[in-house]
Amino acid sequence: MIREKLTEIRRFITGVVAPHAALQPKGRWIKHLNTQLSSVESTLDVIADCMDA
Repeated sequence: MIREKLTEIRRFITGVVAPHAALQPKGRWIKHLNTQLSSVESTLDVIADCMDA
């Protein structure tokens, strides 16, 4: 379940956020969104690694 959510977040980042970020690379909301999503991605990655161990 955690790995699936991690995959969903990564696909959302590459499929939705990245194209918008390319259009407005200095946009304030893009920077904020990238920071928040990176945090979620990192947390899910750590949890998934712990569950695999």
